[in-house]
Amino acid sequence: MLNPGVSRIFVAVEPVDLRLGLDGLCARAQHGLALNPFGGDWVIFRNKAGNRLKLVVFDGVGFWLCYRRLDG
Repeated sequence: MLNPGVSRIFVAVEPVDLRLGLDGLCARAQHGLALNPFGGDWVIFRNKAGNRLKLVVFDGVGFWLCYRRLDG
C-alpha cells in the first residue's frame, strides 16, 4: 500500500521524454536527482509542455508507474 505519510515527494523540474519507461525514469531519478529508486520516495516527471506527468514509486514489493494527461 502506498503511504505518502512516510515518503518524500520529488518533482523533477527538468522536462523528460515521457517515452522513457520505468527503467529509464529510475535511471533519471538515480543519476539526475541522486535518489535511490528503491527508497520509497515518489518522483514525478513532466514533459516539455507540462501537460503530461509520470509518477514512479517503489512500494516494497514492486514499482508503480502512473501516467496522467492534464487537459484544459
